Amino acid sequence: MAELVSHQVDWKKGLTMNALMAGMTVNQAAMQRRYQLVRLTAEEKSRLANLKIARRILVMTEEWCSDCLMNLPILARLAEAAPAAEIRFFIRKDWPNLRAYFNERDIYSLPTVQIMDAQFAPLGVWVERPQAAHQRLAQWKADHPEVERTRRRADLTSDQKREMLREASDRLLLEMESWYNQGLQSETVREVTEVLEALEKDPQGV
Repeated sequence: MAELVSHQVDWKKGLTMNALMAGMTVNQAAMQRRYQLVRLTAEEKSRLANLKIARRILVMTEEWCSDCLMNLPILARLAEAAPAAEIRFFIRKDWPNLRAYFNERDIYSLPTVQIMDAQFAPLGVWVERPQAAHQRLAQWKADHPEVERTRRRADLTSDQKREMLREASDRLLLEMESWYNQGLQSETVREVTEVLEALEKDPQGV
């Protein structure tokens, strides 16, 4: 399996969580707050501590992305609890080759989490949000049909749509955070941990 990083990114230029937050101009305070508040359970930490094979976790992100705001702090805490894992964040707009690599594999959503071995061979991928979050978001959209109608209006510019939807977007962010506080955080941890555990049993990838 071909190396990923040597062709698309320089791993050493990947950002730590602290460096990522320090450079943010959108959602910085919210990201910092979430990172401080996110805590893993003792059981979650135990499962991650039992992972022995070295892994590199590449996360492609953008600071405006609501799913990144929800999940990056969780991913960072997850990696901190896994002694064999090293995580780095790459801002998509700054890495066109990496974006192209994932687009060629029909992966367009953020965050994109690529799990690799110590030699940067890609093994497993986790994308965007946990499955339970898809269900919650679908229900929210069904409860707010005016949002989708506004997004589809051809008579409005992107900026006009963004301004009209600002209040709804702010409400959604607050609701999303409550979803994660009430259980979706554990779903993110569970899904990513299960990928890592599967790779312990089958190093060829999942």
